[in-house]
Amino acid sequence: MRKPFLIAYLTIASCGVGVASCATPGTILPPAASLRVQPKPVPPVDVLTSRIAGERHDNATEAWGEQGWAFVGEQCRFWQRNGMDLDCPPAPEVRPPDPG
Repeated sequence: MRKPFLIAYLTIASCGVGVASCATPGTILPPAASLRVQPKPVPPVDVLTSRIAGERHDNATEAWGEQGWAFVGEQCRFWQRNGMDLDCPPAPEVRPPDPG
C-alpha cells in the first residue's frame, strides 16, 4: 500500500517542477501605455478660413501619422527580437543634441 502512495507523491512533485519551469526567460513586454490608440487630430472650426489653422492641422496630422508608424516599427522590432521572422524598418537614429 505504501508503493502507490510514493508513486503518486513523486508524480505530483515532478509535475510541480515542470510547471515551475514554464516561465519565458528574457522576454520583457513593451509598456502597456504604448498600446493606447492616439486619436487623429480633429480640425478646428477655423481651418477653412485661416491658412495658419490649416497648416497647424496638417502638421498635427502628419506628426500623428509618423508617431503611428514609429509604433508599428517598434512593435515589429520587438517581435523580431523575440523570434518572429519579420522584415522590419530600421530603428530611428538617435542624434545627440546640438551643443550650440
